[in-house]
Amino acid sequence: MNIVDRPDIANNAHASTLIGAGLTSYFLNESRPKTALIPPVAGGALLLMSPSLKKGDKTIAHVAVGVTTLLAVMTGTLLSKTLADAKKEQPKFTPEKRQRRASVFGLMTLTGIAAISVYVTGFVEKRKQQEG
Repeated sequence: MNIVDRPDIANNAHASTLIGAGLTSYFLNESRPKTALIPPVAGGALLLMSPSLKKGDKTIAHVAVGVTTLLAVMTGTLLSKTLADAKKEQPKFTPEKRQRRASVFGLMTLTGIAAISVYVTGFVEKRKQQEG
């Protein structure tokens, strides 16, 4: 068995990362930004999709890919902005807060890209099997 045969595993790992990193970000930030709760909510939704992914539901698979891609782009953008802040003359964030933000957004982006890779590779392999 190959990981691309089990997209639910990649989905669960990414969803767990979103939930953990988002809640960590929320509770470590004194202002408790509501936007920090977006990844945990999305992660919860992705977890609910896992049984259907395991069964091979194509509609749910496409929704999971879309949600994962959207979040990976969002977190990647926020990571880029956080890293660019360090180069400004008057940075918006303290070094500690910038490091925390970079770690959280970097982890969410990395697991998102990994999950997307598993999804797409699985789609391609299934297509090849159907054609051949």
